[in-house]
Amino acid sequence: MTGRERTVLLFLTAMLLVGSGVTLYRRARLARAAAMAPLVVENPADTTVAVDIRVDLNTAEAWELELLPGIGPKLALRIIEYRDRHGPFRSPGDLLKVNGIGPKKLDAIRELVKCGIPEPVPVVPDSIP
Repeated sequence: MTGRERTVLLFLTAMLLVGSGVTLYRRARLARAAAMAPLVVENPADTTVAVDIRVDLNTAEAWELELLPGIGPKLALRIIEYRDRHGPFRSPGDLLKVNGIGPKKLDAIRELVKCGIPEPVPVVPDSIP
């Protein structure tokens, strides 16, 4: 590989990294902005409905958690595994108990998550013959 080819390869690699960084920054900024402003939907009856679009830590699936900045597939699975072992999250601060989430990451996603009360699973009694 010649010196010129190395330079071109280095330049292309740098551009790829810069482009990836810009994409991640925009995604995080949009997610943060979306969480700060409730979605307002107007319906035909001229009434307005506000929709909370924060991610519920107690019901979210892995793909939903991966939408949060800094949360990848492995960390999303760790959050779900922690929830399954220890029960529902009581506050976003409980995420600090999940391996891989520290104060900085929590601060980045705190406004984007909520801890709803999970609905109880109905128990259906066995039918008596």
